[in-house]
Amino acid sequence: MIVVYTSNTGYTEQYAKLLAKKLDVPAYRLDSVPKCHLHKEAVFLGWLFAGTIVGYKKAARLYSLRAVCGVGMSPPTAELADGLRVKMHVPSAVPVFYLQGGFDINKLHGPMKLIMKFKCKEIAGRLELRGELSEAEQATYQMTQTGGSAVSDAALAEVLAYLR
Repeated sequence: MIVVYTSNTGYTEQYAKLLAKKLDVPAYRLDSVPKCHLHKEAVFLGWLFAGTIVGYKKAARLYSLRAVCGVGMSPPTAELADGLRVKMHVPSAVPVFYLQGGFDINKLHGPMKLIMKFKCKEIAGRLELRGELSEAEQATYQMTQTGGSAVSDAALAEVLAYLR
């Protein structure tokens, strides 16, 4: 088994490398996997964009996926993972996990940076209306203001429990 990932600003890559280390398997960027791994078992991690897991379709064509992880800045919920499964057409036999990653607007460029400036204001406004925030919601709010990361070993516990 291998870990395969796409990463836009580095947070998904951090998770992929943490997971690979814990599983004692190699991790590869989706466009750099050696051909000897084609159609073999893999765990795929991808960053989220417009409610989709970037790179999932390609990974699903090239590997026998044991699990899929979407990494975004929102707090994790079962509904997020279920929504990603439906939108990406992930087979029911393949578990989908959602991991809270990180966000740094300074790592973005061009239209993506403009889009996310607007989205950050929208997300922050929604969280400000909620009053008391959970730790994960506080992390999301912080990301909208100054950037930040929620990447942690602990966030991978459910993924690791499934894979072991």
